[in-house]
Amino acid sequence: MRYLLTGMILVLAAAMAFPQETGSKEMPATKEDIESLFRTMHIREQMRSMMDTMMAQMKQITHENVKKRMPNITQKELDRIDAMTDATMKSYNIDDVFDEMIPIYQRHLTKTDITAMLAFYESPTGRKLLREQPAMIAESMEISRVRMEKVLGELMDKVEDMATHDAQSGAEGSPKQ
Repeated sequence: MRYLLTGMILVLAAAMAFPQETGSKEMPATKEDIESLFRTMHIREQMRSMMDTMMAQMKQITHENVKKRMPNITQKELDRIDAMTDATMKSYNIDDVFDEMIPIYQRHLTKTDITAMLAFYESPTGRKLLREQPAMIAESMEISRVRMEKVLGELMDKVEDMATHDAQSGAEGSPKQ
């Protein structure tokens, strides 16, 4: 009797510790679920917009840094740098990125999660967030750009100082460290 009671307790404990697979496990999000979420959230458009903003800021930073280091650079040379950058970015296929993102979203979100997110983003507040988000991101990126520009300028100054010091040390015959 004691063994039967112990066995029943173990079976009951195991049942409570491991929920039934058939009823309690949530359905994974399908590729179509994720694509629907991306469409509703305008993810492709937001990513293109963000990339355009980043490229414009990167060009501005590049121009400023190049002009500081090479004051005699011509506009024609800057235009060539911009053309190379543009050509590189055109070869970046956003659709391929989204194809690779779908399995990531599927690993982290269930069908229930997607349904709830779609309900939010289709609500007035969700639509407002989607409308305002590009401006919020652009403004945030501008703050980041200004800070990054300062950090990169300080880094370039240190690199130049190091190069000057190394060149002087080598010219004087001092051992390099």
